[in-house]
Amino acid sequence: MKDTLVDDVILITGASVGIGRATAIRFAKEKCKIIITYNTNEEAAWETAEQCQIEGSSGSIVLHLNTMDDFSIRKAMADIIKDMGHIDTLVNNAGVIERKSIEEHTFEDIEHQLRTNLEGTIKLTQSVLPHLRSTIINVGSVTSLRGYPTLGVYAASKGGLASFSRTLAEEISPRKVYNILPRTTSTQMTNFYGDPPELVAETIVMLAYGSHSLPSGSDVSVGEPSLIWDQTLTYATR
Repeated sequence: MKDTLVDDVILITGASVGIGRATAIRFAKEKCKIIITYNTNEEAAWETAEQCQIEGSSGSIVLHLNTMDDFSIRKAMADIIKDMGHIDTLVNNAGVIERKSIEEHTFEDIEHQLRTNLEGTIKLTQSVLPHLRSTIINVGSVTSLRGYPTLGVYAASKGGLASFSRTLAEEISPRKVYNILPRTTSTQMTNFYGDPPELVAETIVMLAYGSHSLPSGSDVSVGEPSLIWDQTLTYATR
């Protein structure tokens, strides 16, 4: 367990809005250095960076990152290492969703979700590993555990992410990997229905601290009662 996260370098994908934004701001309160990445919403990314500075971040940078684009991944990593030198914690948060039955999905819909949520996450993680000091936290979904109509492709991408997390945990020990499983969370992706994104952010920071007994590779459920940090959170190994 870490005593402090002060000056830790935290890379968060998709940090313009939603869970990513809430996570960046929460790490800022721990006086971390935040790398805020965005794909399309640059203005919101800079707003996140400004709020991080207000909350106490020891430094932040904003970078464009399209996880579907190999060149974008390589360029972002080169810029990060040039500016920061290393990464302490990677939060793989960027993701997309299409709510359609499998019959209604186009091939493009399928490719977009699988490449962004799974393939791009794997490629970015591979690029980060030579520079990673501590922890990877993947933002999965409860949809990977049971069937939800119209979310089949999204769930498949998140199920693949869970499997990747377990395997990666075996490969990179003693560094840690966790796959968190938010319920429906109030973001643009859900039309602002569900749990507050700050609940997920609190879980992510707890995992970065290591203030738990979870083995690396665990799925971490969010949104039920727990005594850990006196938050309404459940940390469950599956």
